[in-house]
Amino acid sequence: MMRELDWIKKAINDLALTAERDGEYWRASYTREDAAGAALLEKWLQEKSFQTRYDAAGNLYGRLEGSSKETFLIGSHRDTVRNGGKYDGALGILTGMEAVCSLLQEKGRPQRTVEIVAMCEEEASRFLTGYVGSRAIVGELSQRNLEELDDNGMSLMEALAESGYYRGVLPQKRDDVVGFLELHIEQGGLLEKEGRKVGIVTSVVGILAGEIIFYGRQNHAGTTPMRLRCDPVPVAATLIQQLDCWAREKEDQITCTFGNVVVEPGKSNIIADKVTLTFDIRSGKGELLQEAEAKIREILEKDKTIKAEIRVACQDPPAAMDEEGISLLEMLAEERNLSYLKMSSGAGHDSQIIAPKIKTNMIFVPSQGGISHSPLEYTDMDDVGQGYTLMKAYIEAVAWQR
Repeated sequence: MMRELDWIKKAINDLALTAERDGEYWRASYTREDAAGAALLEKWLQEKSFQTRYDAAGNLYGRLEGSSKETFLIGSHRDTVRNGGKYDGALGILTGMEAVCSLLQEKGRPQRTVEIVAMCEEEASRFLTGYVGSRAIVGELSQRNLEELDDNGMSLMEALAESGYYRGVLPQKRDDVVGFLELHIEQGGLLEKEGRKVGIVTSVVGILAGEIIFYGRQNHAGTTPMRLRCDPVPVAATLIQQLDCWAREKEDQITCTFGNVVVEPGKSNIIADKVTLTFDIRSGKGELLQEAEAKIREILEKDKTIKAEIRVACQDPPAAMDEEGISLLEMLAEERNLSYLKMSSGAGHDSQIIAPKIKTNMIFVPSQGGISHSPLEYTDMDDVGQGYTLMKAYIEAVAWQR
């Protein structure tokens, strides 16, 4: 297995070089860096005997034909957050690629057809809705999604067309796929804290995300008395404070984050005309997400002096992983004396989009220091090796031995 891990380690570093942008690591979807990363992944897939293709959403596939047309899908996303790290997403693609290649050499052609997928725009670092690639796989990428704009005013449709992927027809649901497996870094510190080397994911949290726009009336900061102001900043601040307090009362059952607050025109001597803030609310309980949205509307309705608009970009319910797959992963881990932990994922993943339509399972490997979405993101190769061992055994069980 050392040879396999050596290849994975080198591939992680080589792929990272394609994402260097203005002194930081960033592979935004449908950009020059994305094209360079996809081209390198395609080259490796072809060298490892996969037939390659792209779909209309920009997903890159590597296909290994089996005796059956039933397809088992393995992979993760190739995009990154701005100023992110090397492992998030990329590790799941590269480990899957190497595991299937190794099994082909050891066992010959599989019974089920196997595909590696490098998906697009999971991170929502360019288009707020996110999960473009996984939505395409399950047939949930809509015309409305294509109309979404990035920060420069380019629509998703335009970005896809400019990259050569979209030619007027949306991808259809993959009816041939019978299962999906995603290996991913944990992006948290639970495995490290518990001294476990592998996470077997039982569920992925639901996400309610979007933005709220508060409309005020721009005016002079010194000549406008407080009683005559229509200032959106205090109203936005009140919402942030009250929703944060509400979330803290739920005792770790929900998280609430306001990641970006933009005040316009943003000058110290001007009463703001507009405030835009983003919200990201996550929970393993769908009813709490519904309660959170109701709480936002309740807070906004209390202040009649300010007009506020809520734009929900993402409303994904919690997703359970396949129970049979969880049991199989547990059995395989115990047979190989792997130290594992059954756990829920607090981060969103392509798996949560795919799971309601296709049997889906996830494997976590530890993130050193619990750090992710950072240049300091790191997973030791010994830890990668344990997750890779479980992944390879699972792929063999579901694709080579039916």
